[in-house]
Amino acid sequence: MNNKSKQPRQVPFSEPSIRSPATGPSALAWTVAAVALLAACAKAVPPTEEVRPVRVMTVAPASTTAVAELSGEVRPRVESRVGFQVTGRLLERKVDVGQRVAAGQPLAVLDGADYKLGAAAAQAQLAAARVDRDQQRLDVKRFEELHRQGFISGADLERRRAQLDAAEARHDSAAAQSNVSGNQVGYAVLRAPGAGVVTAVDAEVGQVVAAGQSVLRIAQGGERDVVVGLPESRLAALRRISEVTVTLWAGGPEGATVLRGRVREIAPLADAATRTFPTRITLIDPPAEVALGMTATVRFEAPLPQSVITAPLQALLREADGTYVWKLDAATSTVSRHAVQVATVSGNDLVLATGVQAGDVIVTAGVHQLKPGQKVRVLPPPAAAAPGMAPISRPQSPARGATDAASSAKKG
Repeated sequence: MNNKSKQPRQVPFSEPSIRSPATGPSALAWTVAAVALLAACAKAVPPTEEVRPVRVMTVAPASTTAVAELSGEVRPRVESRVGFQVTGRLLERKVDVGQRVAAGQPLAVLDGADYKLGAAAAQAQLAAARVDRDQQRLDVKRFEELHRQGFISGADLERRRAQLDAAEARHDSAAAQSNVSGNQVGYAVLRAPGAGVVTAVDAEVGQVVAAGQSVLRIAQGGERDVVVGLPESRLAALRRISEVTVTLWAGGPEGATVLRGRVREIAPLADAATRTFPTRITLIDPPAEVALGMTATVRFEAPLPQSVITAPLQALLREADGTYVWKLDAATSTVSRHAVQVATVSGNDLVLATGVQAGDVIVTAGVHQLKPGQKVRVLPPPAAAAPGMAPISRPQSPARGATDAASSAKKG
């Protein structure tokens, strides 16, 4: 028996291991779950409703005038397109654009050689017809003498008289043809129908022109008209206006020239190109400086027969399906869209025919930023500057202020 004491078995000591936090997909999942849990516990914040600032006005009936300004051009009251009465090749043009002409003055010449030959042939035929007629007259006289002596019957005398009548008719026809040929020779020279100014040339030398084709345009002297185009949307309102104001763009040293005018003619049909109704306005006592082709502005103005409802142009909202205004409900401070119909224009305002009544409050600024039922905040009207109050100037920078002070001191 071994007397050695038994020693306990020694177990090797190992340090406790510390596990690191989970990494990878599991960690991302735990993070998302924690965020979702916190979000579920948080209280939802309701979205704030946007309130738009606007300016408004209260609609009220008022007396107004129908006003329209249209641009036009000064033109002669009578402008003739002159041309030859016969066909031929243009041999010479004696006038140019802007030249003044007198009545009967030659303007252009055709090659009239063929017409001269035709006139000579007509003269020859007339001479032959004259000889035949004279011969028939002599024969009738002789046959009348023979009939009195009883050598020929009455029937023979009647036949001779019939032959004389035919000769007389042939002579008259030849004479008329000779006159026509002579006139055609004269028509080869184009003459001015009256005194005026050549405004345009429609044919050049060497060109073959037909009878009646325009060769020159002549503005005959006399009254001057301003021609404008009335739009079909304003025709009914402006048709009743007869007295207008005409302002010439080319004014003298004292500024633009303002004249009185009278509506003389409104075309019954619209122009095919512009779809406006050409209107001629006669100038009353125009000065000598008014030249053809000047540009003018014609102002139509007349009071409307009854009170109307107007709205500024910026209060209207134009959409593809119509024109609208925004009405304000003062109780709820919300706006609603309403369709309107524009009757006419009065200066910078529009006359409304339907859609708005007296007492309605409409939005006049900010109409393009609104939607139906939206809450709005009414802005106060812009404050007007007090009489005699000087405008507020921008503050100057120190450097600029010092420079100005030094300049003032130097001048002093």
